[in-house]
Amino acid sequence: MRRKGRGWLAWAWVALAACGGEGGVEPDPAVAPFVGTWDATVFTVTSDANPQLVADILSLGAFHITVEPSGQYTATLEIVGIPPEIGQLTVIGSTIRLDPTTPASAPTATSSYVFLSADRLVLDGPTEFDFNFDDIDEPAQAHIELQRR
Repeated sequence: MRRKGRGWLAWAWVALAACGGEGGVEPDPAVAPFVGTWDATVFTVTSDANPQLVADILSLGAFHITVEPSGQYTATLEIVGIPPEIGQLTVIGSTIRLDPTTPASAPTATSSYVFLSADRLVLDGPTEFDFNFDDIDEPAQAHIELQRR
């Protein structure tokens, strides 16, 4: 999957991975509620052109994200051949922005978020997805429900 699905993987998450140590990146107080490892319990992508067309991403593989206090994240969709996405999560009001650094071709993604509880998070936002696997991404909406480990 080249860029296919990269938008949903990107924003898919609010999420995740490594920083720290001496000279590391400083914590971002706005990111504090997102810190931790989150497992998707629901991850669907709905076509903008045909709302009856819904892809259940979790049927392809598990999805989880880890967010560090600095906002650095790692998002992983457990499908062979799809590398983890690493980048920076920024909180802007009631939205989050994911700016991936790896892979380099991954697009920036934005999502609205709602905490159902301290450990339950819902993300909704625009993405692209190749619904018929013809190597052409189509505009879509992603819906992700996450549970903190």
